[in-house]
Amino acid sequence: MTREGKYRPFVARRRVLQTGAGLIVASAVPGCGFFDTDPADESGAGGGAKGKEAPMLRERVEQGKLPKVAERLPDRPLVVEPLDKAGVYGGTWHSAMLTEEDIPWLKMTMGYEPLLRWSPKWEGSAATEILANVCEEYEVLGGGREYVFTLRRGMKWSDGEPLTAEDFDFCFNDYQVYPDLHPDAIYELWLNRNGEPARFVKEDDHTVRYVFAEPKANFLEQIAGLHGLYMFLPKHFLEQFHLKYNKSADSVAKKNDMANWVEFLPLRLEHWVYPDVPTVNGWVAQNAVGVGSNVVAERNPYYWKTDPDGSQLPYIDKVVCEVVQDVEVEVLKVSNGDLGLQLYNFGTVRNRPVISRNRESGDYRMIEMLPDDVNTLIIGFNQTHPDPAKARMYGNKDFRIGLSHAIDRKKIINTLHGGQGIPWQCAPVPGTDLHDEELGKQYTEYDVDLANEYLDRAGFRERNGDGIRLREDGSPVKFHVLVASEYPDQVDALDLVKADWREVGVDITVQRMAEELYWVRVEAGESDASVWTGGSFDIRTGAGGNHYYLPSNPRGSSRFGGEWAAWYTRPGKDGTEPPARIKRQLELFDQMRMTFDRAKATSLARQILEITKEEFYYLGISTMPPEYGIVKNDFRNVPEKLPGAGAWQAPGPARPEQFYIADEA
Repeated sequence: MTREGKYRPFVARRRVLQTGAGLIVASAVPGCGFFDTDPADESGAGGGAKGKEAPMLRERVEQGKLPKVAERLPDRPLVVEPLDKAGVYGGTWHSAMLTEEDIPWLKMTMGYEPLLRWSPKWEGSAATEILANVCEEYEVLGGGREYVFTLRRGMKWSDGEPLTAEDFDFCFNDYQVYPDLHPDAIYELWLNRNGEPARFVKEDDHTVRYVFAEPKANFLEQIAGLHGLYMFLPKHFLEQFHLKYNKSADSVAKKNDMANWVEFLPLRLEHWVYPDVPTVNGWVAQNAVGVGSNVVAERNPYYWKTDPDGSQLPYIDKVVCEVVQDVEVEVLKVSNGDLGLQLYNFGTVRNRPVISRNRESGDYRMIEMLPDDVNTLIIGFNQTHPDPAKARMYGNKDFRIGLSHAIDRKKIINTLHGGQGIPWQCAPVPGTDLHDEELGKQYTEYDVDLANEYLDRAGFRERNGDGIRLREDGSPVKFHVLVASEYPDQVDALDLVKADWREVGVDITVQRMAEELYWVRVEAGESDASVWTGGSFDIRTGAGGNHYYLPSNPRGSSRFGGEWAAWYTRPGKDGTEPPARIKRQLELFDQMRMTFDRAKATSLARQILEITKEEFYYLGISTMPPEYGIVKNDFRNVPEKLPGAGAWQAPGPARPEQFYIADEA
């Protein structure tokens, strides 16, 4: 089903009403569902016992430091239905980020406020409802050629300035497609197939339109799913850094130790680095990342959502996110009960016993995180290696099949993953709409005789005195496998794989290195083999997506086919032309990304995966064991399960603004 139709929240899932105009998606049914835009109680009371705003803001109003709450809210605020019950105001959400680089955690907890947002119920990127968020409603016309967004009248930035179509115009024309700011390339989301930018139309102060020459199949999904995708920016604040609006913008940049405005402006977009940048988030940073050991954020007095009682959200007053330098410190803080809600990093099989053991003393509960990765470890052989002899060996499918049958996957699962998971290749996992059991289980049987048979068939029959197979030039079949030392489970798994492969006459050296150096080596095409975890296959994806299944991304595909991917991205100018069957796969990929109709796109995806099955790019080990997070017992309105999908950005779509801290656990 396409998204042509009209969505109303909290009725039958994906209820659609066909209209001649196209697709209109809104949040406009009073009192029903996760979101609606029914005006709050006009009496000025409302809010039940808790009132219409947090006490800390009410005090500022009484002191004349803030306008009344009715003046701060938009005409039709977004009404959020709490998961379990209406909350209470107050409290501090204590959290942790892993080094200063962990800004995505801040964005997913406090900053998931895109123009459109994912539904709290995740069903994959092609099937999950996409809801109006910053906009009041949206309309899709021409089978995906035009996207019209109606904005919320009276909505304001965190500094009290109005958010209007001018902020969208500035973002698109003066940032996203402004040539000086993108000398190498403009992001493909904003471009037509001919490379020319889409057309942006500001119809009035509260209506904007994006017009493409042909259907832009993944436009809505990318708006809902990317951390760094800006659709609107505070023009009133950022124009001081833009040469178009300020002839002294270069001088401003130089005063901030930057060469020019082109280098400085993109940095000024990030609220967590420059807290003075106005935001629409529920909480506003009080200090920059890197200034002090915590990032402190307080409620946005101009936040534009309420609960069904008409009480302005968020419920929680403040978020304090401590910067920790390693996972062990995070585990300690979780075990001590220092954190209110925490996901990622610590939720491994290794840490589960200590996290589980301390639940009572730490006064927290564990919640399930459904893994997004499809494999604990995948091994990619560099089939476009600069050494032709190595490229031939790694490109020999019988060689790869033989090594796959030589791996005792169940031993690895039992030793490292607590017996959780099943032997699996790099393939969409059970429960997803592209699940293919044949693709996932092919060549996973542990069979030393069969492994030897395939390796003999690959041409490596002769062995030296140590029992190691010999290549055509008489040298031993021996190579390096690169692994990032930050992932100890993968290091340990490779040690077990090394022993298995030694049994069939193949010798490897496991090379541990820092992740940064790992990527330098792998992207340069210097690796013999390298490992990672496999990702899901998304029907709605950007140009470089799904690189585990075909060579679509020079970085992501560099473990097995970096030169093919370079050719795909710059045909005739870079890389090595792939074999005809892989070229056909890339053609199907282009068709899939440009197909607005979901059923047709899914059919194309299955054709792509059939070629993946035949090409057998990666050797996988096993499906991921379930991950988990923790929630303090007095922390409420949090789902007991959260998707781990990277696109969904947990816990953002679970609506942290309606989380609350209860008076009693």
